[in-house]
Amino acid sequence: MTEHESVRELEFVTRGACANTPILRANLNAALEALGLPAVYQVVDIDRLRASDVRRGYPTPTVLVRKHDLFGGMPEPVPPFPEPA
Repeated sequence: MTEHESVRELEFVTRGACANTPILRANLNAALEALGLPAVYQVVDIDRLRASDVRRGYPTPTVLVRKHDLFGGMPEPVPPFPEPA
């Protein structure tokens, strides 16, 4: 797998009302740029996911790499998932 293929395994998990999304997204883009990598990642709106999707259990915003929490090291959530605050 090349570096560019691994970047495509990034997921930016958020929701529309998340106040911290712009800050984390800007930091993620800056980090990718500093590494010489393209800002290529999937933006996932947890409000559009099925209720059973484990990504609904992560706080927003969260960056997942290969389905693992990049910053907090949070383990994969287990249902029932908490309601967003």
